[in-house]
Amino acid sequence: MAKDLAAAAKAKHIKYFLISFVDLLGQLRAKLVPAAAIRGMQKDGAGFAGFAAWLDMTPAHPDMFAIPDPDSLIQLPWKPEVGWLAADLWMDGKPVEASPRVALKRQIEAAAKKGYRVKTASSASSSSSMRRATGFPMTWIERKNPVTTSQP
Repeated sequence: MAKDLAAAAKAKHIKYFLISFVDLLGQLRAKLVPAAAIRGMQKDGAGFAGFAAWLDMTPAHPDMFAIPDPDSLIQLPWKPEVGWLAADLWMDGKPVEASPRVALKRQIEAAAKKGYRVKTASSASSSSSMRRATGFPMTWIERKNPVTTSQP
């Protein structure tokens, strides 16, 4: 184990951990776990139903387990008693290939083998700043090709 999350909880006065992953639609999925249970979660993971998280599964698939990455621990500045953790998804002793985090790790490894280093950036303003009259966000095409209508 890279970092003992139970010891980190005690040292940082963390009472709860959010063990989380992102589904195929980009939505954050998480379980709030008491610090007293984090040692078991760090070893075995928090259980999730893969079909309910848009990960190309059916209800017949077994549960998947989100094993927290201790190096991703962030203490929430607005709620310091909560620690956020990114998790790797596992099912039947293997990584869940449909997991965006697993896919990203695979791409980073492939790029490194070719001598590249992956860099990323994001901008929340580009996707949420422009709104339709209905209040819903505009798509990229709508922002690039605005439709003007004359009002009576």
